[in-house]
Amino acid sequence: MKHLYYLCFAMFFLMPIQGICSSFEDEDITTTDNQVQRVRIDVTTSMGFQRHLLLAFTPDDAASDAYDYGYDAVNIDNYANDSSWMIGEQRCVIQGVGAFHHTKAYPLGLFLSNAGNVEFKLTALEHFDEAIEVYIYDSLNDVSTSISNSSFVEAMPEGDSTNRFYITFTNNIGAMVFSDSTLSTQDSNLTTPQISYISSTKELQITVPQGLSFQEIHLYNILGQKVKQWSNLTSSSSGNYNISLSNISKGTYLVSLKTKTGKFNKRLIISK
Repeated sequence: MKHLYYLCFAMFFLMPIQGICSSFEDEDITTTDNQVQRVRIDVTTSMGFQRHLLLAFTPDDAASDAYDYGYDAVNIDNYANDSSWMIGEQRCVIQGVGAFHHTKAYPLGLFLSNAGNVEFKLTALEHFDEAIEVYIYDSLNDVSTSISNSSFVEAMPEGDSTNRFYITFTNNIGAMVFSDSTLSTQDSNLTTPQISYISSTKELQITVPQGLSFQEIHLYNILGQKVKQWSNLTSSSSGNYNISLSNISKGTYLVSLKTKTGKFNKRLIISK
């Protein structure tokens, strides 16, 4: 009985899709209070493969931003060039979330065996009271591009990219997430540590002024989620702290350095 319920709900999300690879016609944006709001995105790779993706907002917060059984549909295909919603490490073609809010950001993963142009296109909005803007946020270049009226095309190398592109609903998502006040505040009277990324060695380097010690270092992604945490680090002979980031994906992050007297935040772009 439980499985039948989830099957019915998944079918409700998909309506009026006629198939996962069907095309969508323009519809009037109308709503009632209890209707699921849908955002439909097409991602087309350089080889011509087109992936249809659905983002569904549940007005009663029945689903969450995490993986929800019965609301999210896993991508079971194994194509050489493909795209998916990234829910943690899970690849999905349908993502059900809570109520719509313009400050939310939803990551799109690209899995490419062939380099070339990748096109992101908004194909439909359903059941929104008011017109909304939909953007692609490129965290690597810290740029938001509207796809409400035209598609966005980016030249991509081969390989996986799971932490670079996001569907957002505001053009300043980077500033909202990575401002100093997002996760902490700084004491302007303190001497500021130097925080930088060394691309040649894929290391985070921190130089702490004399007399200032730190307790912990946190690394956050664009969604405000903690990716890594370090403590009890030992400095090098030169007085610098070097931390390997070789296993961190390309993208934009926030480094938060916690000291006994305050916190220091620094936006960090990993491009190699």
